[in-house]
Amino acid sequence: MDVPCNYCGAFKFKNEAPGMCCARGKVKLPALHAPPEPLSTLVAGDTSISKHFLTNIRRYNSCFQMTSFGATNVVRDNYMPTFKVQGQIYHRAGSLLPLPDMEPKYLQIYFMGNSDDQIDQRCTHNAGTRREIVAALQSLYDQHNELIRLFRIALHRMPADDYRVVIRADKTPLGQHERQYNAPTIDEVAIIMVGDEFNSRDIILHRRDGNSSLI
Repeated sequence: MDVPCNYCGAFKFKNEAPGMCCARGKVKLPALHAPPEPLSTLVAGDTSISKHFLTNIRRYNSCFQMTSFGATNVVRDNYMPTFKVQGQIYHRAGSLLPLPDMEPKYLQIYFMGNSDDQIDQRCTHNAGTRREIVAALQSLYDQHNELIRLFRIALHRMPADDYRVVIRADKTPLGQHERQYNAPTIDEVAIIMVGDEFNSRDIILHRRDGNSSLI
């Protein structure tokens, strides 16, 4: 890929269509924001620590994954470095707290009270990672990841341990092919309900302006 686009400057192969990247200048994307520190330094690739991080970036990504991956049918044909998935795809979150005598994993690690314990748990499950890098990334997520902060707020407001997180992807509409990607048509709303009897419960929405609405 060494031929730049005359409109947006994107590099393409020699015989690729001239308008496939930006529709001949009609599509204009905003400039990417520089990643915050320490991520910016880690991805630069100009230090030994940065080179180690880039070599093991998938391991560090696994340190902070919130869900496990599952599918209804995984197709394997002899040796393959990848696999094909047919049917529904799931991201399993499980409970916010581990069962008794079980070690925290995935999303549960975010709710361990002690920061050092979180780092130890992430390094234990991901061999080859460096503790100081995991600690720096954990601090980064705590400061900049809105989802982590929302989950922690929800956990502190829960009066009991009888709850679970459910992430349900949009199902394939009737008559549509199951491999077709269907973009969502509405904003997604996630609700954490405590217990099993929902009919008698009040639902209170905490709005961005600080007020509450009772449904």
